[in-house]
Amino acid sequence: MDSRRRVRRPDNPLEKKPTVKAITKKPVRKEPTEAEWRATITASQEYWRTATKIVAARYDRARDTIVIDLSTGVTLAVPRSAIAGFRKAKSPDFADLEIGPEGQTLWSDAIDDGVEFEQLPMIVFGQDIIGFLGARINASKKSPARAKASRANGRKGGRPRKKVA
Repeated sequence: MDSRRRVRRPDNPLEKKPTVKAITKKPVRKEPTEAEWRATITASQEYWRTATKIVAARYDRARDTIVIDLSTGVTLAVPRSAIAGFRKAKSPDFADLEIGPEGQTLWSDAIDDGVEFEQLPMIVFGQDIIGFLGARINASKKSPARAKASRANGRKGGRPRKKVA
């Protein structure tokens, strides 16, 4: 038996190491079945049937606002100056307000600008309020796992008391 130790030399950083390319398979694209297509189309039709849309819009010259009626029965009165594209326009330019496809946009050819429905709540209420409301709604939701854990803790007598130091 050889009592000599083998000393491993450190790798030479200048020495080129052979590169090994990983062979990856391209993902196979699976075409949807006829039933999947029908289900998708039905879900889309249901969404557009029940989605909130702009149904009417007009310019109120006395208050200098754009009045927008929604499919839910809600009426929004948005100051013209709050909508960036409408800010510099003159009153007569609003005679041609048009509702875009699927009731999701408001457009004026005379101004050559418009606003999307999704932007209106942000314009009316402000980004901070919308963010706060969104966080509040999401925080109030319970996942099935969280609800199950809450029930299990309730059976054990509830949340453990904090230890007093």
